[in-house]
Amino acid sequence: MTLTPPTGVIIGERIAMARNDAGLSQGQLAMDLGVDRTAVAKMESGARKVSASELVRLATALDRPIDWFVTESPPAVVSRREDRSASGESRLLDRRVEGLARDVDFLRIAGVLRHLEVRHLSMPQTFDEAEAAAAQAREWIGVQHGPLLDLQKYCEALGLLGFSLDLGAGGGDAAYVDAGGWGVALVNGAVDPGRRRFNLAHELGHHLFADAYAPEVTICVGAEPERMINAFAAHFLMPRLGVQETWDTQAGLRLAVLSVAVRFRTSWSAVCSQLRNLGIIQEADRATLVDDPPTAADFIELGERWVSELDAPSVPPDYGRHILAAYRNGKLTSARTAELLWGTVREEELPARSEIPLEGLRRELDPLP
Repeated sequence: MTLTPPTGVIIGERIAMARNDAGLSQGQLAMDLGVDRTAVAKMESGARKVSASELVRLATALDRPIDWFVTESPPAVVSRREDRSASGESRLLDRRVEGLARDVDFLRIAGVLRHLEVRHLSMPQTFDEAEAAAAQAREWIGVQHGPLLDLQKYCEALGLLGFSLDLGAGGGDAAYVDAGGWGVALVNGAVDPGRRRFNLAHELGHHLFADAYAPEVTICVGAEPERMINAFAAHFLMPRLGVQETWDTQAGLRLAVLSVAVRFRTSWSAVCSQLRNLGIIQEADRATLVDDPPTAADFIELGERWVSELDAPSVPPDYGRHILAAYRNGKLTSARTAELLWGTVREEELPARSEIPLEGLRRELDPLP
């Protein structure tokens, strides 16, 4: 990660940005820091130096890592921050995706994550092209028609590191940035499990189509590129042949729809829309079904249980495995390892470090395949 010269003006600009994002006045921040309001004003203007202890308190008060105040953000994060169409409704979403991108940038430079040769697809111009793009992505991961269980694993194989964090009810849906070849996607773990999977598949579309900025996800509504990416996500999660085969196993409209939703782990509204798009049900049926979501009794009658994915916090499987390997081999401190795992593991839960033969050490620290 490139260091920005830690001048007072640069640090001051970051303090002002973080304070505004947090919705604090200079006076309120001054109270948190135990200084006068004029001291905060001078920090932000660069007229007053910021001590190390004050920087620690600023990081705590403004919910930012210390290095955020003195280092460059990854270029894609800067572009996202400057692009109004990508800001969405949640500043917390933007802050968290920046933190994740910084982590990936750090790990890539440290050699824990290798530089990735990403395979891109052309942005589809029609719904048929979106379906073909989804089929190509499935061919790359070796799954033609079946459900993609453990979606994080498949996205990771396509170069997208998908994270889930609890951003709350007002935290938006999802966001994506490019991080030196790897894509970084953050989905809000507070939303419905089926919706989380659709959101991650949508961000995969942004990654594969090299479309870096992701406004809020809305199924089949919005600008044409967003509609195409939504169509890609639907076909990626629910391919035509797999859906039809599942549909044919059930007698009765409602149970057939529920069977598709459970097998492919998608939200009720998304599966209803996809069944309509595939011509399996009519628009009147879709509208009726969307207004009458499934109940516990429906799942009992079907004899199936919903298996939740992307529960927050959640990190990509190989990403987590390689971070722990780097920790065990002395490349990461315990505190930094816990930070990089984003609450999935507490520092006291980390495994004991152990001596590993040289050949084993080389295998453990091989970058992500």
